[in-house]
Amino acid sequence: MKKYLFPIFTIFALVAGCSSSGDQSSKEEQSNSKTTEQSAPVLTYKIGSDDWSAITTYSDSPKVLEAYQFAVEHPEVLNYMPCYCGCYEEDGHTSNTNCFVDNVKGSTVTLDTMGFG
Repeated sequence: MKKYLFPIFTIFALVAGCSSSGDQSSKEEQSNSKTTEQSAPVLTYKIGSDDWSAITTYSDSPKVLEAYQFAVEHPEVLNYMPCYCGCYEEDGHTSNTNCFVDNVKGSTVTLDTMGFG
């Protein structure tokens, strides 16, 4: 009986070791695919260019386009409008402008995807 225990335990350890390493690699693959899927696109707009392809590529809604145009052209209005969707806690948004405009550097505006809804 003793001579059978060592091979049985060895086989059990090998099978358990192989299955756990396979689980780890599949978890890493799932994690990598989720990271890829969850990353938001970077949308930029050059002020005054009238090229809104950054928006129209992701949405064909004229209302969405109009909202982004207004946010870029009139941030002074949206700065006084608080956002009630809870994006302050998650993204640090302080006004409705932040839901559409991420930042402005020179004449290039980086748009936030939250305005898509």
